[in-house]
Amino acid sequence: MRNTVRYFLALMILVAPAAISALAQVPTGAISGTVQDSSGAVISKAAVTITNKATGAERKLETAADGYYNAPLLPAGEYDVKVQASGFRTLVTTYTVLTGSVTKGDASLEVGQTTEIVTVEGAAAQVNFESHTIDGVITRQKIQDLPLNGRSFLQLAFLEPGVTVGSGTTSQYNSLFSVSVLGGATDKTNITVDGGNVRDPINGNTSMNFSQEVVQEFQLSSNNFDLSTGITSVGSVNIVSRTGSNEFHGSAYMFYRDNNMAAYPGLARNPANPDPFFVRRNPGVWVGGPLVKDRLFFFSNYEYTNQTQVFTVQPDLPSVRGLA
Repeated sequence: MRNTVRYFLALMILVAPAAISALAQVPTGAISGTVQDSSGAVISKAAVTITNKATGAERKLETAADGYYNAPLLPAGEYDVKVQASGFRTLVTTYTVLTGSVTKGDASLEVGQTTEIVTVEGAAAQVNFESHTIDGVITRQKIQDLPLNGRSFLQLAFLEPGVTVGSGTTSQYNSLFSVSVLGGATDKTNITVDGGNVRDPINGNTSMNFSQEVVQEFQLSSNNFDLSTGITSVGSVNIVSRTGSNEFHGSAYMFYRDNNMAAYPGLARNPANPDPFFVRRNPGVWVGGPLVKDRLFFFSNYEYTNQTQVFTVQPDLPSVRGLA
C-alpha cells in the first residue's frame, strides 16, 4: 500500500507542472462549420465525427438547431471529418488544423443513402475570417524541405515578415539564435514548446534547443495574440512538437560540409590563412510509433553537430604582431 501511495504522489509531482503550463496557453486549433443540404437549408442533429489521421483519436459531435458545429482544442495535424444525416449521403472531408487557427469545415450533403460515402481529399485552406491575430504558421511539409544552416528551430523565424534573426551567445549552446519581432528586444520574445515556456528568465532567448526534425508546426505571432500564445509585450514563437502515430516510422540522416564545398569567408582570401579549414558533421536519427494503439504514442530524436574550423586571430598590438 505504501508503495502505491508513493507511486501516486510521484506521478502527481511530474504531472502538475505540465497541467499548470497547459492552463496558461493552448497550442491547439479548431474545426467549425455549418451542415446544409444541396438547397442551402441547414441540417440539425447531423452526426459529425472528427478523426486524427495519425493517431486515430476520435471526437463525436452533433450539429445544433442552426446546423452549426464546433470542435475546439484539436492538436495540429490532419483530420477526417465525417458528416452523417438520415436521408443523405455520408460526406468525408480531410482538413488540416493549424495552431491558433479555426479551420472552416462547412459541409453540403446530397440526398441519398447513408451507406453511400462521398470523399473529398485535400481540401484547400480557406481564409480565416474568425481570427484577428497577426501570425504565421509553417507546416511540417515546409519544415521538412527547408535547408537550414544549423538546423535550429529558431531559424524558421527567417520566413516570417517583420522578424530579425541574429546570432545568440557562444556561452550558451542552446541559445544559438535570437529573434526580434517588429523591432522588439530579443530577450523579451516569448518562446514556448507545446504550451510550455522555454524562455530563459534571466538572459532571455531560449533555454532549450531543438532540431527541425522535432517540429510539427512553427507559429510566430506578432500582434493581437490568441490563446495559443503566452503573455508577451513584443512577439511570440510557439512550436508544436511531432508525435508518433499508429504506425512505426523512422529515419536516419547525415549532413556534411567542408571548406572544399564552401566559399571563402567574406568571399575573399585572407593572406594570413589563404585556405581556412572547415568541416561540419551533422548526423541524426528519429523514430516514432505506438505504445498503445489509438491511445499512447512516442517520438524520439537524436542529433549531433561536430564542427571543426580555423579561427584566424590578427593581433593589433605591436608587441605581439609577430604572432599573427
